[in-house]
Order: sequence, then C-alpha cells, then structure tokens
Amino acid sequence: MDEQDAGTTRTAVLPSHPGWEEVRAVRAELLELAERVADDEVRDRLRAASRRLAAAGATPPGRAHRPRLSPRELDVLAQVALGCTNAEAAARLGLLPETVKSYLRSAMRKLDSHTRTAAVTTARHQGLLP
Repeated sequence: MDEQDAGTTRTAVLPSHPGWEEVRAVRAELLELAERVADDEVRDRLRAASRRLAAAGATPPGRAHRPRLSPRELDVLAQVALGCTNAEAAARLGLLPETVKSYLRSAMRKLDSHTRTAAVTTARHQGLLP
C-alpha cells in the first residue's frame, strides 16, 4: 500500500488523541533509523512504514482539499512537529540544514502558513501528519 492508498482508506483521528504522541515518536524513530541503515531495501521499507503512520489519520478524499506535499516535505514537517531545529532535523534525516530549510519553506507555502508552528498545525488538521 503506498502513501496515497493509506491516506484514502482511513478516517481522520483528532490530533489531540493521547495515542498520537506515541505515533509521532515512533514515526520520527523510523525516519532516524532509515538514515542509519546501509541496506537500500530496508531503508525504503522504513521510510514507507513512516509514511503509512503519517497517513493513518488522513482525511478521506472529498472531505477537504489537502495540498500535496512531497515525502521529504512531510519528513521535515514531522521533525519540526517533534520540536527539532533545522539542524537537528537535517542530522536525523541525513540532509543539509539548508535543504531542510528549503523543504520547510516549500511545505509552508503549500500549506499557506507563515510560521513553522502554523505549518505543523495546518498539516495535522489536513490529516497530513498524525
């Protein structure tokens, strides 16, 4: 099941549900592990599992317009949601801080948000992040 399929078959779950903090933490851990794994297949599977977790609370199609964010934009937003700085997110994702800043800026533009916090909040309300 790809990222699109996972997001379209589940109903939205309120971001304030107590279990979602654990889902966020597990997703971040999967992303961090993915960057440490040398095996390409295992790395891809860890990233895919992470995307499936992110899509678990997605709004079904037709309920609301959701901007399309790239997997890396979602990865960066997930790290920001955990309170990471650009440098911390870059280290966890195996990117340069400038690259993280670029992905974050792009996601913020797509989400029509002017701050990091607003982008995370909007992404959660849109069902893009758990």
